Amino acid sequence: MPLRPPSLPDFLGIGALKAGTTYLDAMLRSHPDVCLPGRIKEVEFFTRHFDRGPGWYQEQFRGCVGQVRGEVSPQYLFDARAAGRIHGLIPDAKLIVSVRDPVQRAYSQYKHWVQETAYRQSFDQFLVDHPGAVERGRYFSSLRPYLDLFPRDQLLVIVFEDLVAQPLPTMQRVYRFAGVTDDHVPATAEQALYVSASPRFHQGYVAVKRVTRWCRGSGFDVVVTAAKGAGLGRVFRTNSDAPAFDPMPASTARRLASVYADDVAALSTLVDRDLAQLWSIA
Repeated sequence: MPLRPPSLPDFLGIGALKAGTTYLDAMLRSHPDVCLPGRIKEVEFFTRHFDRGPGWYQEQFRGCVGQVRGEVSPQYLFDARAAGRIHGLIPDAKLIVSVRDPVQRAYSQYKHWVQETAYRQSFDQFLVDHPGAVERGRYFSSLRPYLDLFPRDQLLVIVFEDLVAQPLPTMQRVYRFAGVTDDHVPATAEQALYVSASPRFHQGYVAVKRVTRWCRGSGFDVVVTAAKGAGLGRVFRTNSDAPAFDPMPASTARRLASVYADDVAALSTLVDRDLAQLWSIA
C-alpha cells in the first residue's frame, strides 16, 4: 500500500448527528497533541466538498505539525458515498462514531430544526416532513458500508449517554484510540453538552444561519469564523423566557422504539453491550 500524504488526517469523527459530536470535537481540540482544522469546524470533505479534491482537503490540516490530525463531520455516517471515499483516500484512518438513544436523537434533531428555521409544526409532523430524521437513527445500518471496508479495530463506538454521565473516562478512551496520551483533563470536561433552545430574535437568528450556510457552501468560511470571533453569536443567545418544548408524545416514542428495535439489537452485538436496555428500546 502506498504511503499516504502526511497532511491527511489520522482519525475521523463520522457521526452520528445530534449525538454529542460538537462536544467530542471540543474535547479533541483541547488535547495539546491533537490538531483539528481551525478554519472549518465540520469539513464535510467526503460529502459536500469532495469535488474540491485531496489537495484542498490536505490544506485544511496545513497547520498541524507534529500532532495527530483529525476532523469531525457527523454527515459522514449517514451519507452512503462517504465510506468508499474515505477508504479510497485514507484506508488506515481511525473512525470514531458516537451513538445515542435513537428516539431521543430524532427528537433532538427536531428541536434543533425548530431553532434553526423557526419551524412551527409538531414533532410528529416533522417526522413526516423529514423522514431522514428517522433513518439517521439506524446506526448499524449506516455503519454497514464502513464495516465492509474497514477492519473492526479501526472503528470506535462511543455512547452519548456515557459522554454525559462520565465525560472524562469516555474521552480517555477516545484519546487512546486516536493515539495520544489519556492523561489530559479538558477544562470543559464537566460542562453540559449543547442543548437546543429558542434563541432571542428568532427570525433574525434564522436569517443569519442562512447566510452562514451560504458562506460555508461558497468557500467563505473565514467570514463565519471572523463573525463568531467578533461575538455575533452573543446577540442571539438563548431566550430564557421562551417556552420549553413539549414532551415527546408517548405514542410516538413507542412507535419509534419499535422501528429501531432490530437495528439496536444488531448494534448491541457489534459493541457487546445491551443498548436496548440502556435506551429502553423494546
